[in-house]
Amino acid sequence: MKNAFERITLAIGIAVSAPAFCEDAAAFRTCTFEQPMEIGNYDVEIDLKPGVNFVKFMGRRLAIDRTEVKAGEKKTVSFTARVPGPYTTKKGDERRNRSLKIELFSDSSRDGDAAFSPRVTPNQSAPTIYICGDSTVTDHRNEPLASWGQILPAFVRRGWTTANFAESGRSMKTFEEEGRLERVLEHLGKDDWVMIQFGHNDQKIKGEEAENGYTRRLGEWIDRIRGKGAHPVVVTPVERRGFHPANGRQWGKTLAKYAEAAKVVAGAKGVPCIDLNDASYRMMGVLGAEGSKKLQRISDDGKVDNTHHGVYGAYEMARIIASGLSKIPVARDAIREPYRAFDPEKPDPESAVAIPPSGSYSNRKPAGS
Repeated sequence: MKNAFERITLAIGIAVSAPAFCEDAAAFRTCTFEQPMEIGNYDVEIDLKPGVNFVKFMGRRLAIDRTEVKAGEKKTVSFTARVPGPYTTKKGDERRNRSLKIELFSDSSRDGDAAFSPRVTPNQSAPTIYICGDSTVTDHRNEPLASWGQILPAFVRRGWTTANFAESGRSMKTFEEEGRLERVLEHLGKDDWVMIQFGHNDQKIKGEEAENGYTRRLGEWIDRIRGKGAHPVVVTPVERRGFHPANGRQWGKTLAKYAEAAKVVAGAKGVPCIDLNDASYRMMGVLGAEGSKKLQRISDDGKVDNTHHGVYGAYEMARIIASGLSKIPVARDAIREPYRAFDPEKPDPESAVAIPPSGSYSNRKPAGS
């Protein structure tokens, strides 16, 4: 029996192309390509239009960061995408996430619409970085919410890809119960990586305290991932924003116990640990009580969500993650060079992170906090 890649190659030939549907959105013209695909990794090449361009895929996942093309210049960008299949083992979930959607955002005129025809080719050898986490990590479908998990793909070079299995409101316990870890392990290869970030919702469950269920599960997950020949990476939970209203001073860390437990388990197991908790806390401290609000989701009535991020905050958290991965042997190769070095105490200006919006709008607070 032929494997998935052999079947799809026979069915579609060497590469996939399809006509694009284009429409205007704000200052950008958006062209969309969508094609049913088998579960697997695919190299994507796109010829960009003159002007400023961004590329997203699988919803609002950023694939190509801001790229400018001068008039008369030809530029091709590429990345590797994963069609993940179902994220859970729930009944009725079997046929989900089996298509590849690619969106090109360009501020050029509509004259170049016909030029948007992504070239998609199966890539059997691309390592996958699987992401496990909660609402601070998941792919949010609606503007203006965002997470580092849906920005990170733009910092990952062609030949590597990401698969974000995170979901809002999940602890390690409920992530397991939905079969999300089982799905990750089902597809895991020996050259793949698995990033694990929890803590926000584990805090609310009796028995899942940092020193109890959280520590035990984290150790078990590491062993199961290694049992597949893959590489776990522990990520400490991103810190909540908090400043005293009276004096503007930063609160202490609300997730310190989970961050410390994560580092202890990672150290005992000899696996890499990215301390997002400390880096995000320091970044908020540098930005201050007012400046740090720009990182967060702001409700329609102006209230600051101190847990969840907008696009700018998600981008900065992803910069921290990319920088952390670049310090790990082998995983460093996954990160595009411009994103390997980052100092969280020198965040990017908000004006430099002007990603065009896409998807529907819903400012409802996600599950979890």
